[in-house]
Amino acid sequence: MTEIAIRPGRPNEKTSQRPSSGKQRILETAERLFATRGFPDVSAAEIVREAGVAHGLLFHHFGSMEDLYAEVSRVAAQQMNQAQQNSFRGRTARDQVASFLRAHLKAVKRRQGDALFRARSHNLAINAKVAEIWEASRQQAIDRLCEALGIPEPTKKIRACLRAWIGFHDQLVLAWLSDRSVSESEVLALTLHQLDHLASDVLSAELDRDV
Repeated sequence: MTEIAIRPGRPNEKTSQRPSSGKQRILETAERLFATRGFPDVSAAEIVREAGVAHGLLFHHFGSMEDLYAEVSRVAAQQMNQAQQNSFRGRTARDQVASFLRAHLKAVKRRQGDALFRARSHNLAINAKVAEIWEASRQQAIDRLCEALGIPEPTKKIRACLRAWIGFHDQLVLAWLSDRSVSESEVLALTLHQLDHLASDVLSAELDRDV
């Protein structure tokens, strides 16, 4: 490795980046494995082996595999929220919503193993906290959707309808990921088609207006 020269008078200048902590390596490794294969198919032994840390360090920092999964989910949800918040691009509300949906599909596909596990799992002991994390993410998406649709003060009814619309989209995504019974382009087209009806019947929103 090439050494970085230290300038005179700067004896404390760092010569290289500080390596990741054991806790951070555990989080990064767990995120990759959970995202690819889902929580049940990943063991603590595999995580610490690939992270290059002592077995007990995982439980020292996180307490249990379930708590580690919840922390990984929290970080993943924050990253997805940021990506989705930045994805509303385009001239019209329709363009912006379509851009958001494409970003969402890309993010879910990257974490396909975890998405399928959460959709199929009935283990509330594991999923209660995780479900709360992802529901909060959906509510943030609804806030941003209302902004794009020109709804500054959405009623409870509007929020409930948009939440149901997101649920419809989630089921299409699940069908796309699990058995390819619908294509990615069909997921996008059907979700937008459903929003057309919702916009005219409930939201009083014009999807093709300039924003």
